[in-house]
Amino acid sequence: MKKWILVLISLLLLILDNSLMPFFSIKGAYPTLIFTFAIAYSIIYGRKEAVIIGVTSGLLQDIFFYNGFGVNSLINMLLCLLAAIIGENIYREKKLIPVVSTVVLSLLKVFAIALILKLSDKTVNGTIGIYSSIYNAVVMFLGYNFVLRLYDNNDKKKSWRFK
Repeated sequence: MKKWILVLISLLLLILDNSLMPFFSIKGAYPTLIFTFAIAYSIIYGRKEAVIIGVTSGLLQDIFFYNGFGVNSLINMLLCLLAAIIGENIYREKKLIPVVSTVVLSLLKVFAIALILKLSDKTVNGTIGIYSSIYNAVVMFLGYNFVLRLYDNNDKKKSWRFK
């Protein structure tokens, strides 16, 4: 996929994350569309693309994360890399593993951010993080096929090139 399209999708999801998603909150938790997209993209596209989307999505999230700039970028990159490793060993058309992976990786992100912020004497509400992880899984269940279709369209275009 072209990098500018990836950045455009990430910017759109960031805008939706910060403007529309708080209206859909349940008990103060709402999904993180950009992180969920980054995980799905990493599972499908592999390690190299995972690092790119992880850093991009993390930097965009860090714009609004005033407690610690750079934290999301590092954590997203590592978690997207882990998602890419998971994606190498699964049948991509099945949704179960990506959905379960989203829950686990979202919980790891909450734990990592809480740990880093605890070191700087700041607190995070863990209950909201757990609800948000479950919400991310629902979004992954609904949106995974969209990312998979992007991959299929891109893969079809590549397969017709003669070298």
